Amino acid sequence: MAIPGPHLPVLRFCGLLAGSTDQLAAARHELSQWYGPIHHATEPIEFNFTEYYTPEMGPKLLRQWVRFSTLFAPDQLARCKLETNMSEILLARQLGSGVPRPVNIDPGYVTRSKVVLASTKDHGHRIYLEQGIYAEVTLHWTAAGWGFSSWTYADHKTPTAIQFFTQSRQYYFRQLQLTMAIPNTEKLDSPAAAEPDEMKGS
Repeated sequence: MAIPGPHLPVLRFCGLLAGSTDQLAAARHELSQWYGPIHHATEPIEFNFTEYYTPEMGPKLLRQWVRFSTLFAPDQLARCKLETNMSEILLARQLGSGVPRPVNIDPGYVTRSKVVLASTKDHGHRIYLEQGIYAEVTLHWTAAGWGFSSWTYADHKTPTAIQFFTQSRQYYFRQLQLTMAIPNTEKLDSPAAAEPDEMKGS
């Protein structure tokens, strides 16, 4: 029988969706009030993968990912999603852009083995957390790098996203070394480092 233990802290990130770079900047500022300094933000890319958000947000949207400097406990993900929902409401009031939802914020976290997203929507591949919030593993680490699932969003498969999450995984290791005194190894940071431990049965 396996003995349960505490989970390591994880690296918080958010995916931002908005109609302009000014709106993205306002979202970054709002999030930094909640979660502290942003360590890195990607260059925005055109979000032309679906028109799902057009009725709420308008056309010609931009996608950007940001990661934060400090780690947090993974059991706080549901709370984080509720906080980013509140941030969206505050930004809608502040920006007055003429659309109901000027900014969409998708929080999640990065670990050694996966990228996890929070959602308010249930689905067959999602696990319930609490307070109406679900979670899904959208990317998983393999011997070849990040692997996709059938439900992985198209924008999370782009070179910009893969580079962001690969660098975030490396940054996560560095933060663990600083905060948890976990030694660095080349194996952990290598694309050849798969996750055998989490694949074992209980």
